[in-house]
Amino acid sequence: MKIGLFGTVLAAAFCVAAAGPAALVDFGAETPALEIHRAAENGQTGVYRTLPDGKRGLRFEWDNGSANHFEFVLKEFRKLPEFDAAEIRVTAYLPPEGTPRTLNVRLRDRDGEMFQFSQPVPAEASGWREFRYRIDPLKPDAGSWYGGKKANKKIDFPACFAGFAGDFRSHAGTGWIGLEKVEFTVTSAPPLLSLDTGKGSAIGVLTPGEEKRLSLRLMNRRPGAQTPELSWSITDVFGKAAGEGKWSQVLESGKTAEIPLPPPRKFGVYYLDLRLKESAGAAADVRRLSYAYLAPAGPVAGKREEFVFGICAHLRGKPAEEQRREAMAAAWGGATLIRDDASWGRIQPKPGEWRFEVYDPIRELLAEYGLEWAPILNFPPLWSRAADSRPRRKGGCHRPEYHDWAWFVHGFAAHYRGKIRSVEIWNEPDHPGFANFSGEEYVELLKTAYREIKAVAPELSALSGGVAGLHSEEQKRLFRMILEVKSCDMLAFHGHGKLNGYRPQVANLLKLRREAGADTPWFANETAISAILIGELRQAEILFQKFLYSWANGASGYNWYDLRNDGDDPGNNEHNFGLLTRDIRPKAAYAAYNMLANHYRGAEFLRPLAFGNGVEAFLFRGRDGKLLLAVWSNDAGADGIPLRLAGVTGMAAEIDLFGNMTPLPVRRGELAFKAGRRPATVRVEADAAGLQPGGAFLRSGAEFTVTPGSESTVTPEFVNPTGRPLAVKLAWKTPAGVTVRDAVRSLRLKPGEARKVPVRLAVAETFTPPEREPAVLQLGLELGALWKGSVGWPLHPVVRLAQGVPRTPTFVLRDASQVIPFVPNVPDKAHLFWKNAADLSAEIRLGRDKEALLFEAAVTDDVHHQPYAGAEAWKGDNIQIAMKLPGQNGLWELGLSRLRDNSGEAFCWLAPAGFPAEKTAAAIWLETSRDERAKRTVYRAAIPFRAIGLTEAAARRGFRFNLIVNDNDGEMRESCIGIAPGIAEDKDPERYPTLVIP
Repeated sequence: MKIGLFGTVLAAAFCVAAAGPAALVDFGAETPALEIHRAAENGQTGVYRTLPDGKRGLRFEWDNGSANHFEFVLKEFRKLPEFDAAEIRVTAYLPPEGTPRTLNVRLRDRDGEMFQFSQPVPAEASGWREFRYRIDPLKPDAGSWYGGKKANKKIDFPACFAGFAGDFRSHAGTGWIGLEKVEFTVTSAPPLLSLDTGKGSAIGVLTPGEEKRLSLRLMNRRPGAQTPELSWSITDVFGKAAGEGKWSQVLESGKTAEIPLPPPRKFGVYYLDLRLKESAGAAADVRRLSYAYLAPAGPVAGKREEFVFGICAHLRGKPAEEQRREAMAAAWGGATLIRDDASWGRIQPKPGEWRFEVYDPIRELLAEYGLEWAPILNFPPLWSRAADSRPRRKGGCHRPEYHDWAWFVHGFAAHYRGKIRSVEIWNEPDHPGFANFSGEEYVELLKTAYREIKAVAPELSALSGGVAGLHSEEQKRLFRMILEVKSCDMLAFHGHGKLNGYRPQVANLLKLRREAGADTPWFANETAISAILIGELRQAEILFQKFLYSWANGASGYNWYDLRNDGDDPGNNEHNFGLLTRDIRPKAAYAAYNMLANHYRGAEFLRPLAFGNGVEAFLFRGRDGKLLLAVWSNDAGADGIPLRLAGVTGMAAEIDLFGNMTPLPVRRGELAFKAGRRPATVRVEADAAGLQPGGAFLRSGAEFTVTPGSESTVTPEFVNPTGRPLAVKLAWKTPAGVTVRDAVRSLRLKPGEARKVPVRLAVAETFTPPEREPAVLQLGLELGALWKGSVGWPLHPVVRLAQGVPRTPTFVLRDASQVIPFVPNVPDKAHLFWKNAADLSAEIRLGRDKEALLFEAAVTDDVHHQPYAGAEAWKGDNIQIAMKLPGQNGLWELGLSRLRDNSGEAFCWLAPAGFPAEKTAAAIWLETSRDERAKRTVYRAAIPFRAIGLTEAAARRGFRFNLIVNDNDGEMRESCIGIAPGIAEDKDPERYPTLVIP
């Protein structure tokens, strides 16, 4: 299958046909950020200003004596459409003297291979000139470099316009060139597909009332007629089919065919998979597009609501058309605030020079869409570097001189007074990549900025720099200092990652604030999670959870990071945070954010509701007076728990993650609903004081374990929390290889009665769950007239250990869902995130002999690094084994390591009461080896039964076993991969697999 021949765009996106040129870069209308190679060393600068004849553009200047050439790229490369032949035109101004000898343009392709196309600059030329570069992607007349092993001297799509270079004519004096615009013309290209979603086409959003507008448009960009063959299929975010079709007909050159698509039935995000042949017999090309069906939640005019709905974005330096699409997407999604950098170095490139025109157009554009600009003051210019600052490490943002900083903040506040309502004083001062100086120095910068802001614009709200996290003692110490100096109106906090890692950090924030006796409000002003290891649907669920959890814990607002993916690499953590793809198409998280804005904006948090059973529930009063109960379950067993809610006085409905509403029956002032792992909202008419959690209809709390080749019994417990008798109907559905015997089909429970119902399962010898997801025992459940739905329990087969070490792995660890990352979510650590099995994976083999549990782990790891030993061995490459044995008081936690001197070490962190940890570790036999060519480390161990107190009876009964493989490539413990949860983040043996020794 060939990928990447035909072009796909959204209807309003950059679209080039043979008809004429399209602007790639307009230096007269925009000010894209540049990266100049060795700018200071070579005496080279790029400034946007009026050129000699009155036109605005980029004036690029150099010192001929410092280098023999120049090169610079745009920080935001400009994506090119796919083509077979094209032309780039550069409009440049040449001064009478000091022109370059050549003017070169650079393109970068999919694999990072860089191509340089060159044109000579006539020595006698001056004034405005046009330079043309013909581009043939298969045989480019260009020099090329980079790309590694994939470099092939061909332009592989997607490709981008990167920047410029040029050779100097002279070795003395100075020179310059003016650049006005770069245009791109396709002269021949594959068919172009665009997706029409009506007025939301620019951002891939279809709105109610425009369902019939949904269509594909196929344009023939060849010189002659073509008969393309197109097939397509649509799935929703849950993988459910939503339509498919085929199309083929003669299409004349330059003509466009419109192909209707079936309208969606529910709000949400949809994936459109396309398969196109240019003609019969041609190779098939494939592509995926996404679009969202939703009701826009903005733009919102006037005063913003009490709780801020914000989004972080990176607008500066992007094409004006893309900036407008991003602003539109943020507004339609429901945001009222955009947090973005305000680089000091861009605003004040030289002492005394102010260039507010860099950011004024961004603020004005956002205002058009009802969005506030919330700038972050950071990225100081090189000229401001403080002579007495002591960097924490090499690289990162330096600490500026305090007097220069004061002058900049004063000027910024004066210019934007009355135009903005808040400003953030630095970004992540706890991370040296953004603040390469001490906490004391940051606090001095904070105090200085606060003083200057209040002197010139006392009404302007000043936020402390958002700290990346509150895990370490160093981060807590900095936060205490921020609280002590009382130089901010709002405390900013980030805390990227899952909710279970976010909770303790928020608890630390509230504790530190309480200990300081402060009542300064706090803002979750940059917190999210990348989709890299969890997928887009789970990213959307975590957005919902963290957003409302923050609100319920006193936050004044929430900014998701960020609006748009920062790149196209699916394996790069930093590239996958966005609500939108890099191509400005909606992800599931965008539709979830829109749902929150449509239903919760303007709401008031009331209180949490305690249902127990691992359920989290937060009650809000919506802007229309209706009550909104945000709810989800953390239960490790059942995929959802039916709950009772009492005190309902009117109608009720359930609202799913994307805003689809389903009525819920209300009987005598109460209703039942399912709290699942996927969060949802229950909307009710009720008096808030009278609305009460009324208990659960089901108790689970555990995953069900079954034994292949025999009969197993699982025991769910059903409860009647109502005040009347309850008729319960049960309908069991089993996975392949499992059948139910003599199942109970109905129950009648008295008020308050709880009854355990044994369910006998016949399990085939060959029963094996799917590789990535557990097999599920489904129960269709009817609770009288209150609720009808289904509940599922994962079924985990016990693992029988045979004599000796088996050839077939007992457990295979290679999937993203098995990985737990520990890397902070900052750009300079993106390379440490798990990408694939070559980074870290393992095959685990378990067996036994008469006296010991036999263990073998073959670990694939690109770098083996273990500088630690003993109690700290978990910080390096290491295996942690956890076991819970019947009848013992406590958990076993053992470590296996290959140390720096290539010796093996066994260690015991935890031992049940009455067992000596050191003696147990000494009894373990361990052998390790490392194959550097294969990047494989092998651990072989024998754990004596006597050392861990495993009796024959306990072994036959079964015991819990789990492990994780830790990974450290030299910078930090970056991640681990494990069989099951319950070691790295908490200690929960109920989630471990069960081993049996017959």
